[in-house]
Amino acid sequence: MASVIYYKTSSFGIFLWASILTAFIISISILSCSIDSTPGKDVKLPPNGYTTDPPLLRHYSSSSVVVSPDQSYIAATNPDSNSITIINTQSLKVKSEIKVGDAPRTLSFTPDSKNIVVSNQGYNTISIVDIDKEVELAQYPVGSMPYGVVNNGDYAFVSEFGIGRISAVDLSTGLVVGNVNVDEFPSAMALDSTGKRLFVTHFSSGSVSVIDLLTFAVVKRITTGRDTNLSQFISLNSDASKAYIPQTRSNVTNEALLFDTTVFPVVNVVDLSQFTLLNSDRITLDTADEPVNMPFAVVLSPDDKTAYLANAGSDNVSVIGLDSNKGKAHIEVGANPQGIAITEDGANVFVNNVLDGTLSVIDTSTLRVSAEVILTNIPLNEHVLEGKRMFNSSESPLLSTDNWISCATCHFDGMMDSRTWLGFPDGPRNTPSLLGVKDTLPIHWSGDFDELHDVEITIREVQFGDGLISGKVNDSLGTTHAGVAAKLDSLVAYMESLEIRSSPYNNDAESIIRGKSVFAEHGCNSCHRQPFYIDMKLHDVGTGVASKEKNSHGRGTKFDTPTLRGIWMTAPYFHDGSAETLEDVFQMGTTHNISFKMNEQEITDLINFLKSLP
Repeated sequence: MASVIYYKTSSFGIFLWASILTAFIISISILSCSIDSTPGKDVKLPPNGYTTDPPLLRHYSSSSVVVSPDQSYIAATNPDSNSITIINTQSLKVKSEIKVGDAPRTLSFTPDSKNIVVSNQGYNTISIVDIDKEVELAQYPVGSMPYGVVNNGDYAFVSEFGIGRISAVDLSTGLVVGNVNVDEFPSAMALDSTGKRLFVTHFSSGSVSVIDLLTFAVVKRITTGRDTNLSQFISLNSDASKAYIPQTRSNVTNEALLFDTTVFPVVNVVDLSQFTLLNSDRITLDTADEPVNMPFAVVLSPDDKTAYLANAGSDNVSVIGLDSNKGKAHIEVGANPQGIAITEDGANVFVNNVLDGTLSVIDTSTLRVSAEVILTNIPLNEHVLEGKRMFNSSESPLLSTDNWISCATCHFDGMMDSRTWLGFPDGPRNTPSLLGVKDTLPIHWSGDFDELHDVEITIREVQFGDGLISGKVNDSLGTTHAGVAAKLDSLVAYMESLEIRSSPYNNDAESIIRGKSVFAEHGCNSCHRQPFYIDMKLHDVGTGVASKEKNSHGRGTKFDTPTLRGIWMTAPYFHDGSAETLEDVFQMGTTHNISFKMNEQEITDLINFLKSLP
């Protein structure tokens, strides 16, 4: 069906009428994340696709902080406040803080600088904000977990992280008028000034999809290497001949991991004429500057000679000269800088510190912070906020040595990095999601952490931090660590706040019902018991190799029953990531090798049921 519009006001454009009953139904649908954002069958691609005429005057990148095209305003997202803040560029005075949807991720000014489009990841919507009136005009439903958003004035382009799709939204009606499927976890986007090409990064793979807006089709896929991850920003140089992509390289195959051989912060550079990776242009930040964690966003000076990198995990900005790929400055900013923007004249750089609720202003002539603007008062519980800051930080020696690793390096937003680490202390380990983890104890594939407070051991053994507890720690299956250290309690409070995300795969109700019966018929529910689909027990399911298992508690090839909640987004599967897909799960090991017992329809139904959870 065609997407339905949730109108909050009728003052934006020419709106279709909507009754009170319709608005009520739509608002309930948005909150339950059940809207189908696929265009209607009668929607056709326009003759010129989703391009613009005349072309745009500049490139646009999705970001959590942006400067308006007319240079009058700065706008920044406040994810935990469910708001955006608009600041006057000249005076640095806050014009307004405006409520939008849940968990706003990125935003984009319209080319006329009159409106802002915001992606609301928690609501599966985009918001339209009127700058002069300082109000949210409307929320339009899109697909699962919208991440990046850019627009050309006529259409907004939205990366749907949860479903692997890019949608085009007609800004005059709010209707989704086009979809194109892409690889999984699309995140950042850049729209070049011709208005004809859209570049999309993929969060876990680091690859880039190139979309032709005339045909609204993927015309090229560019790889930046199998080891690249945390790819959530893309910036084009002035003539759009190159794209700069901050990423983290994961050294998953090293079986003798130390903290400083685990992950490496880089900026990969892609040639956009040949669609190839420029290895010689790669910036290795630990040598160009100093060890930093989670480079998340980058902007270039107007002359393309300097790059400014926001490092989300180490709370700083690296300034790199592109003629030599060497550091020019290292600037401390606020907590968890996830976005960065620059004025058209290159005089000022703005950094969105999302876990401080502040904006750092950097004077590029002195390469110093010249001002700090308060964006919002973050409404989280003080212990949860403290824990969230620690989870996302490598800055303190309590958490990491040399700023190298943070919890979020492998568990961004509490999720997983889609990697299997061969050199983990216990043996090969597929990174699990932490969403809903408070309900699925014990943790670790070997089930050797019987409480979340045991992550103190991970901080010491994997991140090489000093730890949040003074002195020695207890055995992970021994005396509790709860209540021993206030900071550790706060870290756990944040982890306990992580909630499972709603599945976008719940439209085929009949198949899901049949799949639930198949699930029971084959005894899957004997180990994966509702409501959390666990049994808190260890099982040998035929996937482990005894010689590779090094768990100190002698668990051998027995593994803790993982939850099935959220399984739609947690591939690969099993402790060693040996099953790439859910289809593969039922052809591997001993316990799960049941595909020969089912016909094709039963397998489809079972997988549809699993993907619909929770």
